[in-house]
Amino acid sequence: MVPVQLRVGGAFLGIALVLVLYAVLALLRGDAAFPVTPQVLSVIAAVAIVGAFATYNTKQEGSRTQVGALLAAVVLIGLGFISPDTELMATTPFWLLGWALAAGLCAVVLRRSAAGHA
Repeated sequence: MVPVQLRVGGAFLGIALVLVLYAVLALLRGDAAFPVTPQVLSVIAAVAIVGAFATYNTKQEGSRTQVGALLAAVVLIGLGFISPDTELMATTPFWLLGWALAAGLCAVVLRRSAAGHA
């Protein structure tokens, strides 16, 4: 059984990576503001689910829970594409990097705490 800290840490790590990706793309496009839409939120939620249920050990067998989590992530991404393109808020790409740093720190702390209990 995978400890909860590893699952939540994996989710935070996935969130950190997707936020960095969004920030880099916004910076390369030269955007001063990054619009947060339902599609962005659904992608972040899907990545968190995939990060939480990813297999960490090659000897670990897949489970129905992992398949269900992957299906939920695919459904979330699909719902994001059909959702309206309403801007919920706008932020600068640098805030995305700050949130990514915070999520990365959360991932490190959680995963290290799980290593202490193993």
